[in-house]
Amino acid sequence: MNEKRVGILLFVASVLAMIGYFWWLFLSPNWIILNRPLRDWALIIPIVIIVYAFLFIVAWIGRTMASTPRPLSAMEQASEEKEETEKEEE
Repeated sequence: MNEKRVGILLFVASVLAMIGYFWWLFLSPNWIILNRPLRDWALIIPIVIIVYAFLFIVAWIGRTMASTPRPLSAMEQASEEKEETEKEEE
């Protein structure tokens, strides 16, 4: 699919999602699901998704920081470069 079709598809899907969410939040029947009205779930579910997405990103950053080796200091880097040039000269 070309970019224009993808853009139109994203636009239409977003508008339909907005209409559906508006109905879910303000116009939905007063059904009780797990001791809560359906309208409450329209707020609970997106908030849980946002909080979990944030915490997932924080966990990912933490794992990346913990598993990345520390960078060499300037002294270590200079001595390593010196060793490499000595090996190349031999």
